[in-house]
Amino acid sequence: MTAYFRILMVVLLCCVSAGQAAAQAGCQSVQFARPDTPLVIGTKFSPPFVMGAKDAPEGLVIDFWGRISDCLGLGRADYSFVEYGTNADLIAATNAGEVDLALSALPVTLANETVVDFSHPYLEAALGVMVPDRSRGANFGLLLSRIFHSNILSIIAGLLGFMVLVAVIYWWMERRSGNEFFQQGPLSGMYRSLIWSALLVFQGQGNPFELKSRFGQLFVLLLMFVGVTIISSFTAIITSSLTLQALEPEVNVVADLENRAVAVMSQSDSAAWAVEADIAVIPMQVFSQVQRNIDEGLIDAFVHEREVLQYLINQRSLTGVKMSPLEIEPRSYAIAMPPGSALREAINQSVLIVSDDPEWAEVLREEFGSR
Repeated sequence: MTAYFRILMVVLLCCVSAGQAAAQAGCQSVQFARPDTPLVIGTKFSPPFVMGAKDAPEGLVIDFWGRISDCLGLGRADYSFVEYGTNADLIAATNAGEVDLALSALPVTLANETVVDFSHPYLEAALGVMVPDRSRGANFGLLLSRIFHSNILSIIAGLLGFMVLVAVIYWWMERRSGNEFFQQGPLSGMYRSLIWSALLVFQGQGNPFELKSRFGQLFVLLLMFVGVTIISSFTAIITSSLTLQALEPEVNVVADLENRAVAVMSQSDSAAWAVEADIAVIPMQVFSQVQRNIDEGLIDAFVHEREVLQYLINQRSLTGVKMSPLEIEPRSYAIAMPPGSALREAINQSVLIVSDDPEWAEVLREEFGSR
């Protein structure tokens, strides 16, 4: 086993070394004229693609750019970063020539392609759907939320009202017949009547011969049968109500999102998609708001960039959730440049070289798992 492991490690090292040698050879063939001034690179915070400090970001696309800059022979002093608030602002700045490159989770779409130039894609992606994960069991707060948002409270109120009605009927039939319940005053008698009624209605326990009147005895016999039926029905209703609300929302096709509480980030690609698909959505501002709404059972699904959601779940920044198999609007992520940029050809060649590097494939596997 040890010899086999060593052979395997040698083969892997050889493959990596061969990939690095091929990448280095490819980089030497790239024709690139170093700019006279440092490049200005626009970014937009979007984990796991762009994270960290504004002037020294990190993340997946920053790592990718670092490999490209190495391929082009650029050092850290040859470029600087500037952050924008939204992808739309970043695209607009790129179109205006305020930045030389744009790095973020920028999808290659027709609308974007008309205003900026894109490199070859560095990642194939899509919009994904995140749903609550009920397989791990509901917490106490979620259980209370389901109870208060269901008809269980109305059923309980109805049963309590029926119990009081039975107690009043018992009092009306027995108050003048010398029943021992009513020998210590009306309040004590009503209290004991309520206890007797609760046992009769909820447990079917009652002795017809405790009542003096013949009508009362027949009434108790009837309630002994009715009480068992009521409790059986009540248990079945509560069980089915909580079970139906605990079922995970199955989201396998877009049509499954209809008539569900669907959330998206405001002013995002998923929000634009929802408008085109005519899906009613709840706008969110931050992921903490998404988590809170999921915990409270207020939303059934959240549509966002699949890779971003998968990263947040892996990092446990979002908990009690999982990804559905549905993928919406497959898209490619790429580096954006101003129209007619002189950097485009060198960037494109470098993108192809880095994308073919086994090290980059390993980075993607570590970040998103098998793809």
